[in-house]
Amino acid sequence: MTAYSVHVRARPDRPSRLLWLVKWLLLIPHLIVLAVLWIAFVALTIVAYVAVLFTGRYPRGIYDFNVGVLRWSWRVGYYGYQVLGTDRYPPFKLGPDPDYPADLWIDYPGRIPNYQPLVAWLLALPHALLFAAIAGSGYAVFRDGNLVTQSGLSLVTVAVLIAAVGLAFTGEYPRGLYNLLTGIARWSMRVLAYVALLTPRYPPFRLDQGGDEPVDPDGPPPPGSGTVAPWISASAPPAPPPPPRPGAGTTVALVLSVVVGVVMMLGGAVIGFGGGVLLAVNSARDAAGYATSPDLTLTTPTAAVVSSDMTIQGDNRWRMRWGDFGTVRVTAAAQGQAPIFLGVALASDVDSWLSGTARDEVTRAWGNAGGPALRRISGDIRSVSPPAAQSFWVSQASGTGTVQLQWDALTSNGRYVLVLANADGSPSVAASSRIAVKVPSLVPVGSGLLVAAGVAILIAFLLIYVGAAGLGRHHGGQSAPPTAPADPTGPPPAVEPASGSPATTAPAGSS
Repeated sequence: MTAYSVHVRARPDRPSRLLWLVKWLLLIPHLIVLAVLWIAFVALTIVAYVAVLFTGRYPRGIYDFNVGVLRWSWRVGYYGYQVLGTDRYPPFKLGPDPDYPADLWIDYPGRIPNYQPLVAWLLALPHALLFAAIAGSGYAVFRDGNLVTQSGLSLVTVAVLIAAVGLAFTGEYPRGLYNLLTGIARWSMRVLAYVALLTPRYPPFRLDQGGDEPVDPDGPPPPGSGTVAPWISASAPPAPPPPPRPGAGTTVALVLSVVVGVVMMLGGAVIGFGGGVLLAVNSARDAAGYATSPDLTLTTPTAAVVSSDMTIQGDNRWRMRWGDFGTVRVTAAAQGQAPIFLGVALASDVDSWLSGTARDEVTRAWGNAGGPALRRISGDIRSVSPPAAQSFWVSQASGTGTVQLQWDALTSNGRYVLVLANADGSPSVAASSRIAVKVPSLVPVGSGLLVAAGVAILIAFLLIYVGAAGLGRHHGGQSAPPTAPADPTGPPPAVEPASGSPATTAPAGSS
């Protein structure tokens, strides 16, 4: 039997005792680059899904690029905290590097069933659940309306931690842990490759441990047996020879194309999100043009409830451009028979009025339990002078039942607060309230942002495709075909030293 079509290999190395303590810092450049590459990977996988759906073929340039991203990720993971398998710094390249201890390549599949994009992600869910149980470290539940998160150490984290401690004290990497971690990494790469359609062969439910690629007991007969692998078309053309590498200027242009495409895609997503928010706000406007918040129940044993400071920088140019824009309407309904007071004033004036008096400040309109989050400002719980008798209010309203305050915010300048209190200044305030803001029709702006986002994302896809396909063709490619697999339970293979000195055997340690 042959090996599985996704080949994940590693050579056992002898990591140093303490370098793992600072690898998180050394990995930062790679993580930044991989963040860009993985955004391009996801975008190009979408393109590949469409291509396979209609043509049954995976575009070769995208294929080589995506394989290169997986290869780069595996090298970084092997060096870093996925395995801690070597101290040799990973190269910044998509293509194969025979001298590096970690390698990955995938057999080009030829023709792929057209239905594969429709079911691959769904068929991978069992693997995702199993892998989450092995590598997951946290979960979230809702309890009494609150979000409660739990976290702990995953199997991978514990294994890497034990290996790191073992290295620190003994200088040896336990062979059993090494085999386990490389097996988990191999499983994850197989599932990722299947979901990305880099191979149509379903990943086996096996933890093939060790650095060497094992024989696949469920695989097809080896070449020459007279049977064609079922996932490869008999008419599939051989892999084309790699084209000559372009000059440095072309490579820089291809890299810039990918980077600019990723930036444009992120920018387009932000613009599109903003357009969606504007349209959602517009849908909440009433006939008078006010967008109103849900009801908020405010209760306090103190003399007042105040909002957080709001810094207003009013400018009449807003009114000339947008018309009647920025008017705030606050409505409060008392929960008792006593009259209530609503007012807006400068924060400094309110602080002077309530000096030494306890009050509650609204820090969030909706907390975890669905109600407001309040912060108690220390002081005495006592009555204060009637708020309506103060002369500093910019806008005020008082009365029994339901009262309404209207404030033209854009004609004000400074730090302001909203105040809810009893009309006589007594403690223990209770009322339900809601805030409405008058806004113009946001349909033109929101729709324009969505159109701009769509155009930006389409251009981003094109730039990413051109750059990534070029990099894949000229800098991706595949490494040499796999040799006969070694016994994964046997002694570690010889490690080729980078300096050209005679090869020596570098055991991974004993378990």
